[in-house]
Amino acid sequence: MNRTSLTTALMTLILAAPATSLAAAASDADIAELRRALQQVNQRLDAIEQQNQTLKTQNQQLEAKNQELETKGKSLEESNDRQTDQLAQMSAKAKGADWASRIAWKGDLRVRHEYVDPAESVKAQTRERFRARFGLTAKINDTINATLQIASNGGTNDPRSTNQTLGSGFDRKGVAFDLAYIDWAPAQGFSMQLGKMPYPFQRIPTLFWDPDITPEGGSIKYARGPFFASAYGYMLSESVANSDSTWVGGQIGLKGDLGPVKVTGAVMYYDVGAVQNRVVTAIAPTPGAPAVCAAGLLNNAFFGGAQGNSTFNNGDNCSRLLNDFNVYEAMAQADFAFGKLPMTVFANYARNDGADDLNTAYAGGFSIGRASNPMTWEFGYAYQKTEKDALFGQFVDSDFGGGITDVDGSVFKLVFAPAKNWTLNGTYFLNKRFVDVPITVGGVPRSDVDYDRYQIDFNVKF
Repeated sequence: MNRTSLTTALMTLILAAPATSLAAAASDADIAELRRALQQVNQRLDAIEQQNQTLKTQNQQLEAKNQELETKGKSLEESNDRQTDQLAQMSAKAKGADWASRIAWKGDLRVRHEYVDPAESVKAQTRERFRARFGLTAKINDTINATLQIASNGGTNDPRSTNQTLGSGFDRKGVAFDLAYIDWAPAQGFSMQLGKMPYPFQRIPTLFWDPDITPEGGSIKYARGPFFASAYGYMLSESVANSDSTWVGGQIGLKGDLGPVKVTGAVMYYDVGAVQNRVVTAIAPTPGAPAVCAAGLLNNAFFGGAQGNSTFNNGDNCSRLLNDFNVYEAMAQADFAFGKLPMTVFANYARNDGADDLNTAYAGGFSIGRASNPMTWEFGYAYQKTEKDALFGQFVDSDFGGGITDVDGSVFKLVFAPAKNWTLNGTYFLNKRFVDVPITVGGVPRSDVDYDRYQIDFNVKF
């Protein structure tokens, strides 16, 4: 019952009462008092109704505010979902960018014109060749890197060459793994390599070692201050029928400054194991001779031949390696300024204690200038003499003297850099072969046989 209904009911009750009853029940003063009380009730009812209206209005405002908050909550939730998705996408992109930043790519391409003229051959050879290499080094974590590299193959799997000769009917050219190794560096200055890798030891610009060989096995390296050292063990040839041929060794050296001259010196010892007396090649039988040397006896430690080292035949038409190879090597290099130009002077010496004779090799030379920045040049010269059993023939430079021992002579090199990452090279080999042990050509022994070779290279790096 609202305020108006209550007031009306009270007034009707008062007026409807008999006059005698009113007179008897109450005086005029009582009626006036009753009316005042009624008026007060009415006022209180007005106040309550006003408060009720205010509460109703506030409730409506609260409901509207709550609805607004619900709407904002849903909007914030949707926005949060979108931000979560964006953060997830950004995180995925960041991970991808982080992985990409841990990979370093490298590559080079060389196109070569070459002329080779061994005096004992009927005809000289002119050929066009290319070498292509492409690889990457990935940072696996703070201590481990992994390197993979492929290179042109030439179709022969020659360990001393990644050159591919052109002119075989436009056929496809092959590639092969050139490097595949892990480099672990658990402590500063110390590292370990496993797989198919570059040489682990210091070399200088002589021709004792072919630059394209990538040995297979394990090595450790250490460097601290001026001191450096390395040790290695490689599997040269795995065999079921015979002992495995191996190559093990180590090097120690020092680098430092003597006034304005930077000096590097090192000594090395290595042993090529289980190659002495092993079959190098088969000899074509003569009438009445024993059967042809069994193909299964050939040792793949030899890259198609003795490469100049001494051999013997024990009567089974097998050409076998005569000597062992326990080689000591010493090297020295000095780098300094010659006027405004950088200059390098170097020398190399080796002796094979596994052979009694023809067992030393030595080399020396220099280079002036450095073809690195655009419009810079470099000139180099080296002389080397390698006696027949001084070095393991499989490892010597494949261009000097045709990649064999028992060779001496000079190498001239000129390099010009027209622009960044581009060099033009000219190299001339003026050598003599079969210096100490003559070769028989047409039934006539010949020694000090001329060997000329020149190369013109167009090189780019990327």
